[in-house]
Amino acid sequence: MQIMNRIFQLSGQAYGVSPNAYAVLGDNAVVIIDTGTNQAELTIIEENLAAWGLSDYPISHLLITHSHFDHSGNAHIFSKKGTKIIAGIGDAEGIECGDERTLCYSHEQNFIPCRVDLKVKSGDHIRAAGLNFDVIHLPGHSSGSMAYQLKLDGKTILFTGDSLMQGPDGQPRLGISVAEDFDPEMYLKSLKTLSKLNADAVLGGHFQPCLRHAVLLLRRGYRTGLLKLRTPSITN
Repeated sequence: MQIMNRIFQLSGQAYGVSPNAYAVLGDNAVVIIDTGTNQAELTIIEENLAAWGLSDYPISHLLITHSHFDHSGNAHIFSKKGTKIIAGIGDAEGIECGDERTLCYSHEQNFIPCRVDLKVKSGDHIRAAGLNFDVIHLPGHSSGSMAYQLKLDGKTILFTGDSLMQGPDGQPRLGISVAEDFDPEMYLKSLKTLSKLNADAVLGGHFQPCLRHAVLLLRRGYRTGLLKLRTPSITN
């Protein structure tokens, strides 16, 4: 579905699957953020690309927010088609070797590794299909979790992966803590980083996009982290 001018949601709960994938239409090419888990989710992505006329354009770049299977599982398919694969330095090695950093122990099928063409760090700038993305390192959910910030048509959009999402109730949701490299202390610092940013939209890795009051979501995300990531936590 089209959620903003030139920005489309290709998979997620609206389509009966958990992980979100997004597309941005640039200059005669498409940039995709995250890939879904398997062939069934790839089929949904491809159907939505076709439905919105985006399959008429090449997919020039794939930006992976983090290495977990449900966000990078189909990267190898895009890579074979010539798409340039981009991921954070801390997670790229996991994608390339398919080890525990992909959460391979949580899925029935084997992770198929692929080369990461560009390994980015915080402060890097990505030029893709005529679009400019700024890279923000958000360690915690995984060691190499990244957000990609895009300024488009006067709006600032944050693709945050699982570091911060908007739940069905409109409240902040954090990523699961089952990864071997999950680090609550670093995660809290990352949420504080996000709380100081301005954005018009936050497009997370699961649940629903936040298209209004995005700054409030970013600030409340840090509050949620203070409640959930510190030990002991007093929630009553």
